Amino acid sequence: MTTAIELRDLCAAFLGAEVEAAGIFSAGSAIGASIMGAVGGATIAEVATHQTEEFVTDQIVGEVAGGLISGASAAAGMHVAREAAAAAEGLTPVLLVALTSDRIVLMDWHGNSASGTGPTRELVSFPRSTTQLTFGRIGANRKVTFDDGVKTSSITGALGWLSSGKEGKRDVLRGLGSTDC
Repeated sequence: MTTAIELRDLCAAFLGAEVEAAGIFSAGSAIGASIMGAVGGATIAEVATHQTEEFVTDQIVGEVAGGLISGASAAAGMHVAREAAAAAEGLTPVLLVALTSDRIVLMDWHGNSASGTGPTRELVSFPRSTTQLTFGRIGANRKVTFDDGVKTSSITGALGWLSSGKEGKRDVLRGLGSTDC
């Protein structure tokens, strides 16, 4: 498990600066991309399921194989869509977000909000003093959009009861001035 303190220490070492808060978030486009990818993957799976059932004579085995194909296709579709949506923004699907005294820094993270490795590169940063922040909510997910007049990026992070890494996410959201965390 990756704690908020461990994330701050990783960011401070990587950035060579004091870090006030750090947390693991998803690229803002990830939620919509996941839904579209699942739908697309599941649609492809319908064709594959039909083909599987034609080759498998036992109906029970065919249904099990069809279910596995549908689930795997939806998951693969979600992964591909998230990667593409994040890459279009110059981001990775999972982000390590750090707050220094003067910057909001989005870095790569290889893993999820519970564990992983990174950062290995800075993807984008925003000056804290001049960046406009917009806060929103999608269920248990909090969304923040950063706009410095030149570039715009969004992050989302779940704060639900069972959400991993919520302490770091809360630290970042509070540091940004969110009152909904």
